[in-house]
Amino acid sequence: MWCGVMLAALSSCTEEDYKVYDTSQKDSVFFEYRDDANKLIEAIEYNFNYDIADSHTVEIPVSLMGMPKDYDRTFNIVVIDDETDMVEDVNYVISDNVIKAGAVNGVVKVNLLRNLDPELLTTSKTLTLSISENDQLKSVGENKFAITYSDIRPEVRPVWWTPYATMPVYSYENAQLFFDYFYRLVPVANQAIYNEIINTYGDYFVKHKTGMVSPLVYYERFLRQYVMIPLYNEHPEIDWQASPLF
Repeated sequence: MWCGVMLAALSSCTEEDYKVYDTSQKDSVFFEYRDDANKLIEAIEYNFNYDIADSHTVEIPVSLMGMPKDYDRTFNIVVIDDETDMVEDVNYVISDNVIKAGAVNGVVKVNLLRNLDPELLTTSKTLTLSISENDQLKSVGENKFAITYSDIRPEVRPVWWTPYATMPVYSYENAQLFFDYFYRLVPVANQAIYNEIINTYGDYFVKHKTGMVSPLVYYERFLRQYVMIPLYNEHPEIDWQASPLF
């Protein structure tokens, strides 16, 4: 008899587990979102920052405690109203709440919408979800997950955007343009260097701290060739701190 997928906090299945597991009971599901350190967490935050996208998808892993089946099973996602100030179809859309046939896990997709709520420009909003029981699956424990997001835009030049770098004059719009070119061109030019930059500085360089060498300095030649020069040539309308064509 198969013991099933157990919560991370539980030890591996023992002979006793095989004896007590009842295959006729209703299987359970639970959120299992883990951070970069593989720690189980119950909440995340997201800011659109310099992204040019109109939406962002958060994927929440869901694991099964029980037996895989030869058919798809849907689990119920419910909003905890007193812990939520997002509005469905204005701030978010939920999809893919299914454990596929033969699978022991799934993913809930929460699509965060950017342009339908102007309050996001000045404040953050939260969505708190839980799993409720239906005819096929039930929840395990408290089992909540919260997402907080905003579109509060950094109007002040970040520290890594050094004033002597071959970059456009700082503005939010110019920063968006820079990252548009960065994400489109750098992985094509050199995937290894792209991975190194993201691992060190994070998406949109949010991991950069005061005292760290700016990526604009450390990767100056590479970024000038594959990002700054194409940006300079294709957008003559913007002002630059220093021309990349020296």
